[in-house]
Amino acid sequence: MRSRTMTAEGARALALAAVGLFAMAVVGAAPGSPYQPLLTPAGRAHGPLTALAVRIGLDRIPGNPILAVGVFASLLAVGGFLVLLRAAFHGRIGVAPVVALVVAAHGLLLGLPLLFSRDVYSYAFYGRIAGVYGGNPYVQTPLAHPTDALWKFVGPIWVDTPAVYGPAWTSLSGWLSTWLRARPEAHVEAYRMIAMIASLATCALIVWTVHRLWPERTAFALVAFGANPVVIFHSVASGHNDLLVALTMAGAFALVVSHKEMPAIGLLTIGALIKATAGLPLLLLLVWCIARRRPEERWRVAITHVGLAAAITAAFSAPFFQLRDPTLGMLELAGHEGWLAPAAVGARLVNWVTFDTLGWVVRAVAGAILCVVIWRLARAVWRRTTGTDVAGAPVMSSREQAATWGWALMLLMLLGPVLMPWYVVWVLPLTWVLPKAPRTALIAVSSLLGVTLWSTEALRYPGAFTLNVFVGNWLVVPVIVWLLIVMLRDLRSRIDNGVLFEDEIGIEEPPPLAEETGGQQRVPAATGEGTRQG
Repeated sequence: MRSRTMTAEGARALALAAVGLFAMAVVGAAPGSPYQPLLTPAGRAHGPLTALAVRIGLDRIPGNPILAVGVFASLLAVGGFLVLLRAAFHGRIGVAPVVALVVAAHGLLLGLPLLFSRDVYSYAFYGRIAGVYGGNPYVQTPLAHPTDALWKFVGPIWVDTPAVYGPAWTSLSGWLSTWLRARPEAHVEAYRMIAMIASLATCALIVWTVHRLWPERTAFALVAFGANPVVIFHSVASGHNDLLVALTMAGAFALVVSHKEMPAIGLLTIGALIKATAGLPLLLLLVWCIARRRPEERWRVAITHVGLAAAITAAFSAPFFQLRDPTLGMLELAGHEGWLAPAAVGARLVNWVTFDTLGWVVRAVAGAILCVVIWRLARAVWRRTTGTDVAGAPVMSSREQAATWGWALMLLMLLGPVLMPWYVVWVLPLTWVLPKAPRTALIAVSSLLGVTLWSTEALRYPGAFTLNVFVGNWLVVPVIVWLLIVMLRDLRSRIDNGVLFEDEIGIEEPPPLAEETGGQQRVPAATGEGTRQG
């Protein structure tokens, strides 16, 4: 599976992926595209891609037909991505052509308007509450400032909702608001540029880390993140802060590989203060850092490492702390539901059957499952790192540690009450290190979400949106539930058999580096030889 000179199959896969991404970009650039949310006057579609879209008549296709064109373009882009991903996994394309495609795809976004989401307007408004109006966005809502220039662009469900993002992100938004003033289009471009820089930086970190630990999977890892339509169009083009979470994930792992634990903990803490999802990898990293020390050193390491995370959290949280919502948006976020999340769909179904009385049980069960699985993951990390899970097991490597992050984030994403396309961005930097079951589930969910969000503004196509919800609830969600069950069964089997993070026998997975395992190196399980000293 080692990357080599591009084969004919690799060249065809690269061309198909490029055509799909370009087609989706052209549809996104068309005036009135279904991909576009409400745009500011200065942020409307323009430029060469828009001119091309107009020239081929996309702006003259009315109503549902243009929606069908958008769905077709999404299918083409996701299909090309999957073909390229397969070619990269089997070593039929080198890293350099993938880098060229990734950079070119991100370059296309410079000619596109805001796509798929209005969240940037909420980012900016919460920032203005903090930085311009001197309020606390975890208490005040946009409803308190209806004369603001951003007011009419904020999504309807967010105008009376306090901030649900972490204090690090709110601090950044507040600083940006004082610099950008009240120009809505400036806010949009600023957040999109942050997302683009974060995405490209994540790609660079992925290449550096994977080339060091598992060179054969470098092209695959880069395609999975950098050439993924969900990353490019649903995340970067919409300016989502999830790209910063992905950057902290990739950066923290690179620091772990470089034996810099404390900076890794600090970076993951900042990621958790952007979105709380990064808190799970942070927890697992702390467990790993403490467990790999000698017993007499563990209390000291626990105090220093946990203390660093606590100090960073306190520094960012202090300006916004109050008793009305001391969780800084987490309590508010827990009450939200999405139309594609399995737990939310199940809760609505049970509510329908029980006359709105027992739907909460579904969400409670999903939360309980997540808590149990995270506890078992943390215990497995501890036992594997200290060598007590199977006789003679070596110290857990950093690559195996990253796999636990991927497991935790995948389960959080699929068991949570909200599931959006840009949520897969949290896990995609770790695709290459995951075993087959979660890796397949991640790619499948990413692909399904990439073709399921047909239109940003539901009221623009009410009939089609009803069909979209039907397809999502009755076709996509059952597939996601099945993938979740497969993942949970695979994880349980791995924990019970003490082989939690090895990939499947027959796949060219290299043994852990000696520097990762404290001088020990594992012989692959197929040889049955246990461990040897490096």
